[in-house]
Amino acid sequence: MKPIKLYEALFILHKCNQTINRLWILIENSQGRIKEVEDFAVLFTYYIKMETVSFLEEFNKGFYHGTEKQCKQRVDDVRKTTAPIIKRINKWKDLERFRNNIIAHPWRHKSQFVVPDQNNYNIPRNWFEIGVLVNLNNYVWAMLQAEFELELKEAMVYMATKIPPKRPLSDYSQLNQDHLQMADEVEEVCKQLNKKYFLKVVQYSFPEDE
Repeated sequence: MKPIKLYEALFILHKCNQTINRLWILIENSQGRIKEVEDFAVLFTYYIKMETVSFLEEFNKGFYHGTEKQCKQRVDDVRKTTAPIIKRINKWKDLERFRNNIIAHPWRHKSQFVVPDQNNYNIPRNWFEIGVLVNLNNYVWAMLQAEFELELKEAMVYMATKIPPKRPLSDYSQLNQDHLQMADEVEEVCKQLNKKYFLKVVQYSFPEDE
């Protein structure tokens, strides 16, 4: 019987690892002009932290607790070999709290405002530390690959069978007209409230119009 739950966990872990590395490559390629793109780079580091937390959650839940019994011993072995690496990642003990408060639920914790200052959290705060975090994640992934090299290939084949059929292209023929109507509706409400607001909507150009 195929270990479907293992395939799913490996696929999710692969997605997280790939995303982390692609974002880090974008940052590294911009090091020569980091000041010019710093705002974007900082946002990329947010996503790296978010994907790291997702990676760890899947590793501890879907992979360790959710895979088939036939894989249990090998999963246990991977968890033991990666424990020293995970221990280093967990030294940044506020990664999950930062993900929850600042990234996933921006500046809120249980409906209460939280100050969006990274200095309030024990997380990677500079480019060097982000690079260390990326490398630690890669070390965990390397151990996974070493143990489940064949299953990872099988997982990619299996997940390809789960791709849903393509949806038909959306019809935008009424979009401009609808947004003009929306602007009229907004204007009518403004009149009722005696507000001197003005909403200027974008009119889109489509190939068939040209």
